[in-house]
Amino acid sequence: MPFPTAQGTQGVVRAMIEAERAMGRDARLLVYAHGDRDALSFPVSRLLDVPRVRSTRSGPSLGKIALDVQMIAALRFAVVRHEPRAVIAHNIEAALCARAARVPFVYFAHTLFEEELETYFAPRHHARARRFGRWLDRAAETQPTLAIAPALADRLGAIYAPAPWSPKDTPRVDPDAVVYVGNLDGYQGWEDVVDAFARIAERRPALRFHVGTASDPAPLLERARRQGVAERVEVSSIESEEARDHIYHRALVACVPRRSFGGLPIKLLDALARDVPIVATTRACAGLPLEGIVEVVADDSPAAFADGIERALVREADAQGSRFLLEEHSAARFCRAVDEAIAPR
Repeated sequence: MPFPTAQGTQGVVRAMIEAERAMGRDARLLVYAHGDRDALSFPVSRLLDVPRVRSTRSGPSLGKIALDVQMIAALRFAVVRHEPRAVIAHNIEAALCARAARVPFVYFAHTLFEEELETYFAPRHHARARRFGRWLDRAAETQPTLAIAPALADRLGAIYAPAPWSPKDTPRVDPDAVVYVGNLDGYQGWEDVVDAFARIAERRPALRFHVGTASDPAPLLERARRQGVAERVEVSSIESEEARDHIYHRALVACVPRRSFGGLPIKLLDALARDVPIVATTRACAGLPLEGIVEVVADDSPAAFADGIERALVREADAQGSRFLLEEHSAARFCRAVDEAIAPR
């Protein structure tokens, strides 16, 4: 993957490396050539910038395949040079590269491709995408496998590794908005949030909808226009932590939908870290025990999401989210799961 970027997977992998190093391990990362190249607290090895790919979008592309061929050779060299205790391959491309390089590795699953892959294609291709995704899920499997979420770990028979994530001090300043912070790819289900906001907008004329994204916002703005709420939608970049803070300063409610089963929305962890009232679908909660902390609503239902937003708007602010992360998503718990996966068998 490109690294670092504003996307959730890149953010959580960064947190994992930082957690390992905080526990005294010499963790390092091998990634594509492109990314923001901001100051990092750990070593990063990059591929050659050939071919010159600049896309940071999720999903398959020919440019990524070319980079992955180079990744196979780079991984072999890195293993010879560093003699690591373990190679952890994040997501399917890295796992297939490690397998092609004939390097022992632990697969870290961030999604279930049988469910997600079809969201990148038109409906007429969905059946083929699901079959190919099922093949990818099997091809990546190792024993043991790590998984980002409890529900995904159950599905794959994997070890659940709670993503390390720390509370953030982000006071809400003049909050006036329902917020969605994340990319606008098909697996996210952002459409349900737009439709839910439209359902409650007339009853709450002062309420705004603030979207933070690194994606092209045109599809979202067009959907909001069709729903008659475009003039109440504001879109901001999330290219920096300061930009995210600006969005959450105004948050009355954070929305976390999910269209496909498998992954853990990192936007959910980020909202918990900031103690913002949250509405999340059952699928988005990914098996985390969030009852009483999050307004959990039915999947794929704008009406249920709208009702959840209404309930969240009258919730009293508390620190349940940050307490949950301190107890369940510490660096120590994450590192114990990694140790279990890489222990000799």
